[in-house]
Amino acid sequence: MIRIPDPSSEVANSSPDKGADGDAAQSVTQPSKPDLEGSQSVSSRQRFPDGENIYASCVVRNGKAILLCGASGTGKSTLALQLMDAGFSLVADDRVVMRGVYASPPPQLAGLLEVRGVGILRTSFVTNARVILKVFLGEEGARLPMPERDPRTGVVVLRLNGAFPGDLNRIIAAFKACCGDYEWYAGAGGEGAGL
Repeated sequence: MIRIPDPSSEVANSSPDKGADGDAAQSVTQPSKPDLEGSQSVSSRQRFPDGENIYASCVVRNGKAILLCGASGTGKSTLALQLMDAGFSLVADDRVVMRGVYASPPPQLAGLLEVRGVGILRTSFVTNARVILKVFLGEEGARLPMPERDPRTGVVVLRLNGAFPGDLNRIIAAFKACCGDYEWYAGAGGEGAGL
């Protein structure tokens, strides 16, 4: 279990990284190393204050983020790691603080990534990233899904198993379509009901 570190011991880089749409995403470098040996008994509200805290992982590229949602074991952290290998940066793993469409890591978990079978790794991370794609993992998902938007934020919703071959590529393709690199003709981000 991770011991919750003192947030005042974290070191932040205050230079914002501007995305293609001008949104600022603040890069934060390696915070101090937490004590991974024990645990600290504090309430969830104390550990994760301010904003809506959800179980999810989040990665970002050029100020635009993908929120990976799903039950434990559905592959959120694994896909976050694969997306980081594909050029994305970590926002948060396991818990994400949402303020509208903006995602940040809880200070106590900032920069930590759990890799099953390997351990908990520390990496640089980004805060205040605008979510443009919400992916629900552990669901079958239709071959040609109906258009779906998150009712609270309006972002495109994608439903995937998460462990199927090619799911990483599907997420990247949907992200590119949300960014305008591809044009939605039909499917999750399309305007119509499909073909």
